[in-house]
Amino acid sequence: MAKELAPGLWRLDIPLVGNPLKNLNSYLIAGERNLLIDTGFNQPACRAAMDRQLGEIGVDLTRTDIFLTHLHSDHAGLSTYLHRPGRAVFLSEWDANRREEYSRGDVLWRRTYAGYVENGFTREEVDWLGGGNPAQTDVPEPLGRPYDRLENGQILEYGGRKLRCILTPGHTPGHLCLYEAEHETLFSGDHILFHITPNICRWEGVPDSLGDYLESLDAVKDLPVKTLLPAHREETGDLRLRAEELKAHHAQRIEGARGIVEKKPGLTAYEIAGEMRWSIRARSWADFPLTQKFFAVGEALAHLDWLEVRGGVKSRAENGKIRYYPNE
Repeated sequence: MAKELAPGLWRLDIPLVGNPLKNLNSYLIAGERNLLIDTGFNQPACRAAMDRQLGEIGVDLTRTDIFLTHLHSDHAGLSTYLHRPGRAVFLSEWDANRREEYSRGDVLWRRTYAGYVENGFTREEVDWLGGGNPAQTDVPEPLGRPYDRLENGQILEYGGRKLRCILTPGHTPGHLCLYEAEHETLFSGDHILFHITPNICRWEGVPDSLGDYLESLDAVKDLPVKTLLPAHREETGDLRLRAEELKAHHAQRIEGARGIVEKKPGLTAYEIAGEMRWSIRARSWADFPLTQKFFAVGEALAHLDWLEVRGGVKSRAENGKIRYYPNE
């Protein structure tokens, strides 16, 4: 059921069936022109929930623009389905370019999976992922035209609200938050989450995703915010406190990765991820669902990149696999 959080501001609860994230919070700012923030997977359950709740509010999609905090399919999946001619679909420059590359074929995914084989996955595992990874399968249909690019600091006006785009690279290189100063409201996407921590992984062409993310936390943590609206779960809270908690979490993860490399030099990122501690219901690394191994290894790689950029570890290619050693 759609919930009105303030006059003209609604939260739509979009279920992510079978996904540990549980749900997506889609937000609607209503006015002469509406703005829908994030959409859910391109899946029947997400479409049904979105259609029902838009109907409850009485939303006219011919007067509705769509803002995507980032390119991930749980946020962008229904964007083409909901888009109407003449209306905007907003993304940052980096994420729009990557989303459009994905829509032209599987070249990027083949490169990604080849990299994951180098970092410890078996070929059989990535072949399975290629058909069962929701990041790859539950995506928006091609939009048929370029996305509407947004820049850091750009202002959008909907429902009497002035919304400033804040570029917060980390979760994706082009992740955007929206900040409304008058009501001290921050739509944080996956940059700030509660109960769960945003996944920070390695991105092709980005030397240090985790370093970018930590800088992005500092870029928003001092904003005056009374209402913090994250993209997943209902939990919310204090912006500065949560930013510091997330920084502390990653500091602990960094030291954990460093310790594993020092104790067991020569492991792949896959093996290092198997030594790390994760908040998931699995008895062992062998019992992890393969899609969750994909995200866990991506996150391990981001922490290893952070260490390697700063001289804490070094990587070396050996017989088709990349292995990590202390940088002595």
